[in-house]
Amino acid sequence: MTEQQRRFNRLVAEWHEQRPAASSSITDMAMCPAYQSIIGMGPSVVPLILSRLESEGSEPDHWFWALRALTGANPVTENECGDIAKMARAWIDWGKIRA
Repeated sequence: MTEQQRRFNRLVAEWHEQRPAASSSITDMAMCPAYQSIIGMGPSVVPLILSRLESEGSEPDHWFWALRALTGANPVTENECGDIAKMARAWIDWGKIRA
């Protein structure tokens, strides 16, 4: 495991601890310091996020804010918006095309 992977995994764990449990606000989750630190790792972390997103299966986490910030892309269609599983699949497919 690389240092980048270790740091990413540590920040993911911190994010899960930091984010407000009672809040369903995407903004609240994305503003957590650990989530912002993941974004601060730069575009090289995108494959780690996409891998994590794929491994989360039918219950993907909210990686979409970070992915948009890091890539400037948004492969999610209007019809997929709000369906977390479909949004995750759109990003995973996007990543595979660019791999």
